[in-house]
Amino acid sequence: MLDFAIFAVTFLLALVAAVLYLYPASRQAAGIPGITPTEEKDGNLPDIVNSGSLHEFLVNLHERYGPVVSFWFGRRLVVSLGTVDVLKQHINPNKTSDPFETMLKSLLRYQSSGANVSENHTRKKLYESGVTNSLQSNFALLLKLSEELLDKWLSYPESQHVPLGQHMLGFAMKSVTQMVMGSTFEDDQEVIHFQKNHGMVWSEIGKGFLDGSLDKSTTRKKQYEDALRQLESILKKIIKERKGGNFGQHIFIDSLVHGNLNDQQILEDSMIFSLASCVITAKLCTWAICFLTTFEEVQKKLYEEIDQVLGKDPITPEKIEQLRFDPDRFDDESMMKTFSLLGFSGAQECPELRFAYMVTTVLLSVLVRRLHLLSVEGQLIETKYELVTSPKEEAWITVSKRY
Repeated sequence: MLDFAIFAVTFLLALVAAVLYLYPASRQAAGIPGITPTEEKDGNLPDIVNSGSLHEFLVNLHERYGPVVSFWFGRRLVVSLGTVDVLKQHINPNKTSDPFETMLKSLLRYQSSGANVSENHTRKKLYESGVTNSLQSNFALLLKLSEELLDKWLSYPESQHVPLGQHMLGFAMKSVTQMVMGSTFEDDQEVIHFQKNHGMVWSEIGKGFLDGSLDKSTTRKKQYEDALRQLESILKKIIKERKGGNFGQHIFIDSLVHGNLNDQQILEDSMIFSLASCVITAKLCTWAICFLTTFEEVQKKLYEEIDQVLGKDPITPEKIEQLRFDPDRFDDESMMKTFSLLGFSGAQECPELRFAYMVTTVLLSVLVRRLHLLSVEGQLIETKYELVTSPKEEAWITVSKRY
């Protein structure tokens, strides 16, 4: 049940990200239904802003023009595929591209990968090994950070309202920075510094580029470029250190460093993974806990499963593998194919999302084992659609001790 819950709250996010395919710029849409640019430079960015979000813009566009539509992202023609059947016809048969990564690279104005199939396959394998090895090597660290948050929540009186989004972002930042970039981020001040720059960059690529306002504000553009430059400087330093040293702790960057990539590729790939993983992990943890506070019967069932599998024993990777998951739910062949196409089954899965799943699973196992997670009475959580779906306002919860 929990596995499906986490899938459900992230489904819309990943679907919107996965259906964007960027085509070479052309002033002709090659017969594809859609809209012409509102402005020569900004394309349909003003229309996206007026719709409220990219998600709402795409929903309206598909309602008007059908399952395949075109629009202009700045000067670039974009084709959006709105149904699984259409996606099947256009899916990359080599299964080596990550549309979410492609979109982020475009927004950061990095060079989108133009490598051949073999090179893309190699990079995909590096990503997969990076996620697997960093999770295995740092499981004790992940458990420690989860337990630190648990201790903090255990110290609160039952009536205290907890700002869930804020706490999940802090937890995600600590987890991701140390597991992706190493022990430098054991220092909370380094995490805070990274979070400040990360927030500036993510805010602008999620909004400033979409509405064209970044290029129109010299001050904002300079702040964005300074923040991106500082993040790149941190990564360059870490990449250099990892190339020249022998470390007991395996972090995500190590897999890229030891692969056949040049320094610019390592920098861009580690930047994309760091930016996306922090946000996806924070939002996934937030939505999963919101779901559990809303549906108490699901939380009860999860607690019973955790108690049955873990008992009073320590949480281990082997025990975690025994939770979350009912394979019979995916026995239907058509369902398995659909999930695979959308990136939730095996080869197509976004590496940042697979990373976030494990982090979220460990955190929930630690929290639900000791705490009742409760919603705040009268709170209505509305959804905000940006690059990653999030609550429109802060989500508040309360907690009470199980024992």
